[in-house]
Amino acid sequence: MEIIVRPTTVEDAPALVDIYSQPKAQRETLQLPKPSLSMWVDRLSNQPTGLYSYVAEIEGKVVGNIGFHHSQRPRTAHTASFGIGVHDHFHGLGVGSRLIETVTELADNWLNIRRIQIEVNADNEAAIRLYKKHGFDIEGEAVDASFRNGEFINTYYMARICMRKN
Repeated sequence: MEIIVRPTTVEDAPALVDIYSQPKAQRETLQLPKPSLSMWVDRLSNQPTGLYSYVAEIEGKVVGNIGFHHSQRPRTAHTASFGIGVHDHFHGLGVGSRLIETVTELADNWLNIRRIQIEVNADNEAAIRLYKKHGFDIEGEAVDASFRNGEFINTYYMARICMRKN
């Protein structure tokens, strides 16, 4: 099964509504339930400077998304963060890995980014394993940092530091 990663287009909005309407995506991302098509069309039509968005396709179906934000602030221009979502029916197939590989290659070889950071729910073991596989380490924990299903949950701060050879 081939996973194709390409830049996100406005035409991908219905697929992103589907991805982020899935139970796992609603539970594990900071997206709100029941996203509207108009919200995604607007978001994709008005992307800020420094945001790189990609989708993953399997057999022509969009099954994953990553938004990679390169800081535009002078003192943090060496940093970036991302948000990622994979359709519930396509977990465990390498979609998340391909999306992360896409943005880490962009960061390391084209944007001169030294630090990539992400926040992840402390109980999201699958995502934590995925990030560790790609060189991310847990740097700290924020207590009650997110609100989900009527309760507060802790968040891990994870980061990957690119150690370049001189």
